[in-house]
Amino acid sequence: MAENNDAFLAGRLIQWGLDPRARPAQEAEYQRLVERYMDREEFRGLVREVSYGLGLLILDVGEHGLILAPAEESLFAFRPAQFRPASASTDDRLVDGLIQLAIAATIFPRDRDLDEDSSIARPATTVEEVEETLRTICQRLEEESRGNPDPSASDEDMGLYEAWRVFKRRLRAMETRDDRKAQRTTLRAVEYGLERLREFACFTKVQHKDEVGFQPTYRYQVLVKQMAATAAFQALQRIMKGDGLA
Repeated sequence: MAENNDAFLAGRLIQWGLDPRARPAQEAEYQRLVERYMDREEFRGLVREVSYGLGLLILDVGEHGLILAPAEESLFAFRPAQFRPASASTDDRLVDGLIQLAIAATIFPRDRDLDEDSSIARPATTVEEVEETLRTICQRLEEESRGNPDPSASDEDMGLYEAWRVFKRRLRAMETRDDRKAQRTTLRAVEYGLERLREFACFTKVQHKDEVGFQPTYRYQVLVKQMAATAAFQALQRIMKGDGLA
């Protein structure tokens, strides 16, 4: 029967892993499959092979379920256009990407934070705190630009510069006498980014500092630690430490 076939069961486990909101504690079949993965080496190898064939990376397996991430060329890779489906603007995508980096930098402000156990909950954050990080990033990029208007940098570093320039142009276009309109608009952009992550089970809403906060989940922490190896995140870390873009 299919229920006793390891290939079928491997597919079932991967299917559960593709649902970010599913939890083994709430789904008996999911729990059994995670236990099978942990206990049986042959089954574990099969799940890894099938995942690899589908272009999926296994980042973590345990009480939080099977956490997957798409390889760069995978059909499961999340495209920038899918993040804001109502807009085809390249500028929107650049700003959204910059905001995602700001969210990660707010949750993990120091290098050593990335080395902590993902089971240790990170503090909740607010839209205002992320927006403050975003403005700090832009301020640092502004300072770098003044010192070196035409930097010789990697594609990732130049991507940060381009996103900052788009963000800066928008701020100037939105400025009012009291700056409230621009502030509200940047806050709305950050809120959209956090809400989209919440849809993918990366954050939950909590009460934080007498306002609505966003609590990063175990899943988000695992994913950010994977992202920390990317050139874009490393470039951001250099900026936040004041090392400059090289």
